[in-house]
Amino acid sequence: MPLVDDLMDESTPSLVEQLKLRFTSMDNGFIVDEIDQQPIWCVTVSGFERWFSEMESSLDQTLGRRLAHAAAESEEWHWNQTSPLPKSWFGQQKKRIAKINADWNLRGQGQLGVLESGNESNTIIVANRSFTAIAAGIGNAAWECIQELRYRFQWSDRGAAETVIELTSDARQIPAPTMCNLGWSDLPGKICQDERTFHRARHEVDGLWTVEGNRMMMLSRDCIQRFEMLSTAYLSSTERSTDARTTWDGIQSHEQIVFWDSMSEAARRQFLGSGELVLIASPEHWIDVANRHLSMQGLGRVVSATEIDAHGGVALSLSATFHPAIVTGILLGCWERAEGRGAKAEWSNSESGHTIVLKNRRDLA
Repeated sequence: MPLVDDLMDESTPSLVEQLKLRFTSMDNGFIVDEIDQQPIWCVTVSGFERWFSEMESSLDQTLGRRLAHAAAESEEWHWNQTSPLPKSWFGQQKKRIAKINADWNLRGQGQLGVLESGNESNTIIVANRSFTAIAAGIGNAAWECIQELRYRFQWSDRGAAETVIELTSDARQIPAPTMCNLGWSDLPGKICQDERTFHRARHEVDGLWTVEGNRMMMLSRDCIQRFEMLSTAYLSSTERSTDARTTWDGIQSHEQIVFWDSMSEAARRQFLGSGELVLIASPEHWIDVANRHLSMQGLGRVVSATEIDAHGGVALSLSATFHPAIVTGILLGCWERAEGRGAKAEWSNSESGHTIVLKNRRDLA
């Protein structure tokens, strides 16, 4: 008789195979896009929405426009890393849209369509979109790649799943984006067969797939880095909390510290809001906890855990992280869920990887 687990498997085998060919599991806990070699965050759309909302709340700023422009730059850079879009005397635009939609289908980013097309202005739509600011940015970048021209853009939602983007011709000479510099050291990983969340993907409609009923999307580290760079420019007058939970060893920029604090706090709140259960009886249990809450999403892997006090304090070693602030925030949430008390974290980085120390937020007698 078939196993119960087999009966409950609602994945779409053909989609899973396509995803495995495109996105590679690494033994450092990453998921790597084979096209541009970028680490990927395989995240639920609802989880990202909660994280982004908590970011805006923490910084008391509206960040949608900055995320949209970061997504646009990242999308253009992404398409510059792959083979050129098709050139043809007949049906070139249609063929280029088809190639972009095939790519977006695997990334869970919806589907591109054209509502109106003209010389100076165009209206496009991203149907079955993931997050509206991301849809606006990647839609604009895709249209620029299709037309080989620059456009200004603004967007609006049409219903719960469609983003309409208005584009007007932009005569400015804007250089192509270059690769972002990484501000920390990761150890390289090797290809492995470890399970990742997308290995249980279920096709719903074009551009949209789910895992256990939760809509997923693939978000590159390049996009997050560009979002950070565009946002920190507006944080010079934002004061850091006097009771911050996090310490970032070696980070000197006030704006970057404030932004990392916000990213980490948003990830902590998002994790706690998800209701996930975490049980820690001994330090080595952190390896399995991190595999579930980090590696499955492509965020990194804890390779060792060392007890540092009698109150649950632990030093975690990671070979690589998708982003230190996001990873630290999730691990803070895990510690607080397991211990039932507030926590603080200290992050440091060297050529041997990352160390994140988690301990009680207040000194205990």
